[in-house]
Amino acid sequence: MVSGKYSALSGAVAREQAMDNLASNLANVTTAGFKKNRVSFSAILRGANQTAEARGINYTKIRKIATDFSQGGMQTTGRALDVAIEGEGFFKVQKDDEIFYTRSGHLVIDQNGMIKTDEGLNVLGAANDPLQVNIAEGKDIVIGESGEISVNGALSGGKIQVFAIDDQEKLVKTGSSLYKLDEGGTDQPLATSRVVQGNLETSNVNMMEEMAAMIAIQRTFEAHNKVIESYSKLGEKQDELGSVG
Repeated sequence: MVSGKYSALSGAVAREQAMDNLASNLANVTTAGFKKNRVSFSAILRGANQTAEARGINYTKIRKIATDFSQGGMQTTGRALDVAIEGEGFFKVQKDDEIFYTRSGHLVIDQNGMIKTDEGLNVLGAANDPLQVNIAEGKDIVIGESGEISVNGALSGGKIQVFAIDDQEKLVKTGSSLYKLDEGGTDQPLATSRVVQGNLETSNVNMMEEMAAMIAIQRTFEAHNKVIESYSKLGEKQDELGSVG
C-alpha cells in the first residue's frame, strides 16, 4: 500500500515541476525571441529497473525539459535597429569574455557606434568581431537580408551575421532569450537564413495551447493528491485495526 502512495506522490511532484515550466512559458509570451520549453515524462517501472531501482514502485519523473526552437511569428515595428531571423540560426553576442546566442534582435547603437543588444551585449560579426558603425556619417541605417549594414546609402563594412549551431541540444538557456553553448558544441556562419529589418521575432509560445496543457496538468495533479489522501485514510484505518485487542 505504501508503494502506491509513493507512486502517486512522485506523479504529483512531476506535475508540479511541469506547472512551473508552463508558468515560465506563459510569463514570456510577449518576450521577443523567447523559445518555450517542453516537458516529457517517464516511468522507472521498466524491465530490470522494476526491481533494481524502483523496487516495484512505478515512479513518475520528468525525463527531459527541452527547448523548442521552432520559428516564432514576425512583428513589424518599423524600427531600423529591430531585426529578426527568418529561418534557422542565432545572433552571436558577447558580454566581457562570455559568448551567448540569441534570436532577439532588438538592437541599439551606443555613443561609440558599437551595435549592442538592448541588454548591452556586443553583436558579433562572422569573424567574431564586435560590430561598429560610423555614426558621424548619419543615422539612415539599412540592414539588408544578408545582414550587411549601410549608413546613408554607403556600406559600413559591418554585417550582422547569423550563426548555425551544430547541436542545438548543447544550447543552455541562461535568460529569457539568451543561450550559452556547452563544451563540445560549435557554431558556423550561416548563409541561408534571412535577416528582416524593422521586425522582431515573437515568442513561439501559443497561449491557448499552454493554458489547455495547464488545465490538464492541474487535473492530473489533483487526481494524484486524491490518491495520496485515500492512501492516508487507509493507513489510518489500518492502524486502528492493528490496535484492536
